Amino acid sequence: MISIASIGSIVVDLAVSTPRVPLTGENFVAHSLHIGPGGKGANAAAAIAKLGAHSLLIGKVGDDDFGRLELDALKRAGVDISSVGIDASVQTSTAIILVNDQSENTILVIMGANDAVSAAFIESALRPQAATLNAIIVDFEIPESAVAAVVRFGKAHNIPVIVDAGPPRQFDPATWRDAAVLSPNEHEAAAMVGYPVDTDEAARRAARQLLDQGPKAVLLKRGAAGALLMTAEETFALPAFAVDARDTTGAGDAFTAMFTVAMIEGKPLREAMRWGSAAGALATTRVGAMPALPDRAEVEAFLAAQA
Repeated sequence: MISIASIGSIVVDLAVSTPRVPLTGENFVAHSLHIGPGGKGANAAAAIAKLGAHSLLIGKVGDDDFGRLELDALKRAGVDISSVGIDASVQTSTAIILVNDQSENTILVIMGANDAVSAAFIESALRPQAATLNAIIVDFEIPESAVAAVVRFGKAHNIPVIVDAGPPRQFDPATWRDAAVLSPNEHEAAAMVGYPVDTDEAARRAARQLLDQGPKAVLLKRGAAGALLMTAEETFALPAFAVDARDTTGAGDAFTAMFTVAMIEGKPLREAMRWGSAAGALATTRVGAMPALPDRAEVEAFLAAQA
């Protein structure tokens, strides 16, 4: 069985469905509140497990009710949580997510335990896994030193590292230079290159600029505009699948997880991107993050229906 580690944030989501984001000082009535497990690292780990691979999560939670909620959900999803640290000195990270009637989200994050994920913690957790891991996914919702430690470890042990470059952070390119795949969305890419990435031309320009900084491939997730893959040998744009989107939270995590599984299975990068795009599209059709992640059978059925 393929084994993939997801290293990054573990966050309990407080998702508020609202007609719109309230104005400053406004007391505004929302539709509903949903409390559930999330975080880019945890979402990717749950997605990997649902897609049929062995999924190892490395990160931290606090010794609190939100931490226990998260760990229980991950265990039920089939994630190996043996490398998740419980740190009583911090609170479990929490996100307040506002989803408007156009399915657009705005997110506030309290970092908590995610900020306690150190390079030494990462190295200690990864060392025993070096002989069994096929790939590693890491996100930017942990300290830069920890992300750099992941990329160094992957390079040293010939394990491909997929850097899901979100949320937007001003990390030094040296942090992710040796990644097998760098995968930002448009907002994250804009933060990395310093200009808006909201047109086809800008997307190609940004992907080329990021590729020139070291990674073997750049996979730009563009939401409704599709996805763009660039390597030294090829550039390929994939239109988005047409779905009835309800909530985009977690869609990028589903995309990255499925792309990684498909890539490790030996699918060409173009085809792996198509599988990832399908998983991401399916995730938008449901409300929530982890509960919305599709399983392998759903992705296969969706792709079969597109043929």
